[in-house]
Amino acid sequence: MPGTKRRRSAVFGLLLAAVLLAPLSFGSLAAAQPGAPGAVQRREDARAHFERGIALRDQERWAEALAEFQASRSLFMTLNGTTNAAACLIRLERYLDALELYESALRDFSERLDAEEKRDIQLVVRLLHNAVGSIEIVGGEPGATVQLDGVPRGELPLEAPLRVPRGPHALRVVKAGYQPFEQRLDVAGGAAVQVTARLIPLQEAAALEVAGAKTEEPSARGIRPERDAESIEDRGGCGPRRPPRLFAEVSTAAPLVVSLGGDGSTGCVAPCSKPLGVGSSLIVRGGYGIDDLSFGVSAGYLSVQQAVRGRSAKVEAAGGASYPVSVDDAIALRGMLLGAWVGYSSGEVFLLDVRLGAGGLFGAVANARTSAQVSTRRVLSFSPSEQSAAARFVYLAPEVRAGVRLAGRVELTLGLEVPVLIAVPRPASSQQVFVDTTTGLDGPASAWFPGGPLTAPLFPLFMPVLGARYDFY
Repeated sequence: MPGTKRRRSAVFGLLLAAVLLAPLSFGSLAAAQPGAPGAVQRREDARAHFERGIALRDQERWAEALAEFQASRSLFMTLNGTTNAAACLIRLERYLDALELYESALRDFSERLDAEEKRDIQLVVRLLHNAVGSIEIVGGEPGATVQLDGVPRGELPLEAPLRVPRGPHALRVVKAGYQPFEQRLDVAGGAAVQVTARLIPLQEAAALEVAGAKTEEPSARGIRPERDAESIEDRGGCGPRRPPRLFAEVSTAAPLVVSLGGDGSTGCVAPCSKPLGVGSSLIVRGGYGIDDLSFGVSAGYLSVQQAVRGRSAKVEAAGGASYPVSVDDAIALRGMLLGAWVGYSSGEVFLLDVRLGAGGLFGAVANARTSAQVSTRRVLSFSPSEQSAAARFVYLAPEVRAGVRLAGRVELTLGLEVPVLIAVPRPASSQQVFVDTTTGLDGPASAWFPGGPLTAPLFPLFMPVLGARYDFY
């Protein structure tokens, strides 16, 4: 990951610089000038703490070594104690504290440092700046208290931007009589972040609450104390309204079709009847949502049947003869659905979802045919026959749903999906579908229905859909 590589590079650079500072770390304790009574004893105590810190440092017990060096510095402020404490802070990844110590070494011991020592410390300071950022607060009310990560950092107006370690931080600005301002920030190393803190008087905040108005700036907003956790996660109106989430959904539908097309459905005129085709469908979806947008994949099963009664057809027989007959057809399309989809939803409790799906249907289409009444003087009958072929379709499926969210994670929706099926290629029966004639000819003979397409090249389905969905946060 690029961020990880940059971090490792910065840490490596800091450790390399610590090697450059080794002469300072292992040097003798600076001599202290005699002063008030007890100064000599304090110097000796400082030396003892310093030497214990060196021993602990050599054992890489960084936290314990830091405590000893800090104790030494509290007795006598020395260059070696300062640089060793700063080196321990680097090992503990407390880069801001280490930066402040190295800067104090440059400031407090500038006369003692030679050119090489000063150059080495300045190198570490430059590297540490890459691990530290700053936050500048503008606006706000004079005298308001600034808290960063729960720690007071001064009152407005601040003399200088707040220096902070890189990473996430929680900023809070409070003053009596005003609604607290809170914002969560992500500060990159070496970056300066500016925040406009707007403190709203409590009377004005109450009026806005009643009116339902939201006048906060996109980069900052006031937050009521009782809503701290929720509002901080909201990132002041800039973050996601809902957290990114995985979810699973199950939908059942009752497909309706005006006409499947093909030879079995075309040419149906009175007294032929062709009611709407009906069927069933079960679809499972998995997806990922970000704010109001979502996308995912789907898989399921579709079955739809349509009956055509009393349609005129022809049976061809050996010798070139043909006979008009009246037939009943039952056309059935069945197959597996595989696809993907993208959607948009609005609402928190009452929902409106719009989706567009695309994919393929892989299955078969069959036409079961039985004889009805012969349309000539001859009486011609035949055994039931079936025409079938593999079916491959691509589809586009716009969908709209309305629903309700239950218990935060469960959604129930009802809607309409209209998949448009496009045959690739158009399914068709073989050229000759033989039937067994028993009467109506001079004797038993072979006869057949000519082959032909079993569906239209393109047709829509109308699918009322009932769905249930569960979000995994």
